[in-house]
Amino acid sequence: MKRLVSLKYFWAIALLLTVFPVHAQANRTQGDAGLTEGLSEPKSTNVSEEYTAFLKLLRSKDTAAQWKFLAQWAGIGQQDPEFYVCYANYYLNLANKEVIQMSTNPPQNGKESYSIQDSLGNTVGYMYSVPSMDEELSAKSRYWLNQGIARFPRRLDLLFGKVHLFGLMRQHDSFGTTILQAIDKSVDNDFQWQWSKGIELQDGKQFLFSTCQDYIAKLFYSDDSLGLIWIEPISLALLEIDPKNVPCISNLAVSNMMLKRWSEAIPYLEKAYALDSQDDIVLANLGYSHFQLQNKSLAQKYYKLLKKSKDAQNRELAGEMLKLAKKLK
Repeated sequence: MKRLVSLKYFWAIALLLTVFPVHAQANRTQGDAGLTEGLSEPKSTNVSEEYTAFLKLLRSKDTAAQWKFLAQWAGIGQQDPEFYVCYANYYLNLANKEVIQMSTNPPQNGKESYSIQDSLGNTVGYMYSVPSMDEELSAKSRYWLNQGIARFPRRLDLLFGKVHLFGLMRQHDSFGTTILQAIDKSVDNDFQWQWSKGIELQDGKQFLFSTCQDYIAKLFYSDDSLGLIWIEPISLALLEIDPKNVPCISNLAVSNMMLKRWSEAIPYLEKAYALDSQDDIVLANLGYSHFQLQNKSLAQKYYKLLKKSKDAQNRELAGEMLKLAKKLK
């Protein structure tokens, strides 16, 4: 399982690289359809000729040819779930644009930009491109997803396609509520889901949990704090299904840590530790929470355990924090 350790979006945490955010899954690859970007896609040859032909047009970026093909397919494709996937992706690609932005601050993540200088040669601003979603075209993409979901309710890729779309549009409330809908429907259908190209998911429960955890990681790493409020309800909904799920329990702890509620975070971390005493994220965050509360012996205890990690970066972190913890009174 991949561990995420970058902390640049942890606005409430000290500048030391000491807090681990969330557990994220590593089994993700980009599929053919943009609406399931980043999600693993089981391989299948059980697709129509029309679907295969449209994917070639999609990759060619010839939107006129794509529209002509979809119009022709519409007469025969209503019973093909990939028809709705393709229509939604057509509008998604049209909606996805870039606009030029000017700011007094440089772009994050080292993104390329042009500096603006005054007559004295001083940098006074920056100009760079940022992604933007056209609302009208996005609504059309969402329309075709909803049509597909209504006709093929077991197609989880269509439902998660909506989640992906709302994420691109930074509509956090719709993003969160759609994930909760997916969780509720999973309980109702006993996790019997299909994925892209009609593949039956062999372990729908595991797939749901790992994918939701990836979406939670996106919320943690978002530069918009409005998305953070959805981490708790999503994690709690998953815990109703699996009360011993360590990543979800850890999510609740880190939500409190981001608000510097160290005492409130510790019970969640202790519960996670009781379930998995080898989890690096849990150990690091237990150490850091006790460090913030000036609990010297407990901070040292958990950082000493982290120092036994198989991960060299985590061992290094533990060593640095043990030096700092030693200075506590």
